[in-house]
Amino acid sequence: MHGKVCLITGATRGIGRAGALELARAGADLILVGRDLGRLEDTATACRTAGASRVTIHLTDLSSRKQVAELARTLITTEPQVDVLWNNAGGYFTERVVTAEGLERTWAMNHLAYFDLTQALFLLLEKSEDPRIICTASEAHRLGKLQWDNLQGEKKWNGWRSYCLTKLTNLLYVAEQARRLGDSKIRICAMHPGLVNSSLGDKNRGWAGITFLWLKKWFGRSNEKGADTAVWLASREKRPTQGGYYANRKEKIPSPEARNVEDAGQLWQVSRGSL
Repeated sequence: MHGKVCLITGATRGIGRAGALELARAGADLILVGRDLGRLEDTATACRTAGASRVTIHLTDLSSRKQVAELARTLITTEPQVDVLWNNAGGYFTERVVTAEGLERTWAMNHLAYFDLTQALFLLLEKSEDPRIICTASEAHRLGKLQWDNLQGEKKWNGWRSYCLTKLTNLLYVAEQARRLGDSKIRICAMHPGLVNSSLGDKNRGWAGITFLWLKKWFGRSNEKGADTAVWLASREKRPTQGGYYANRKEKIPSPEARNVEDAGQLWQVSRGSL
């Protein structure tokens, strides 16, 4: 990975941090994006110690479309290219919160940030000889249900269902983006990290939050194992399958709902239309 520029969102904890450290050991240049300056600086120091030749950090709240756009503008003026874009930041919340932009935060962070940042960075990805986009998805997508009049929990809210919905939309987005890229040198794929004992959902309370914490603690894999497939996709010589979905270093077939071409196209229009 020497000479490769890898941008990782949600890079300061969980699989994002673990993946950043592994790519640092491989010699990659890193662009780390997170919303806590102290954790960003700590992760950057750890990555430099691990072997990264260059590490830059960007403080960004990815639930804000304005801040995502500002991040992209900054990167376009400061970076020569991006070889790997790993859309990884995400959250699971048991309380419905609407951002200052009027967006439900799960929808904004888990779906729209992937869409917006990727669209904005094609200029930098095109400058790479072998550009790759990796989107952290989840097998939870199989529980996701599309309700076009309730995408942000406007009518009925459930934190877990909202999380599953965004994991479904991650795969629908990857599929539609792949169709639009076609034979382009830019490859986009999704990956499932497994149930990981990370910080995801740590601040949730109530029975749902406590149950999730218990499941992670007793059955979750390490952050390093959770990040392994993403690091493999970023660094292996063979390019990922266009629009592929991976877990445990193997390609998987997502749910029928995630392969619905009509829904993928409509989701694209909804995502663009709300810009």
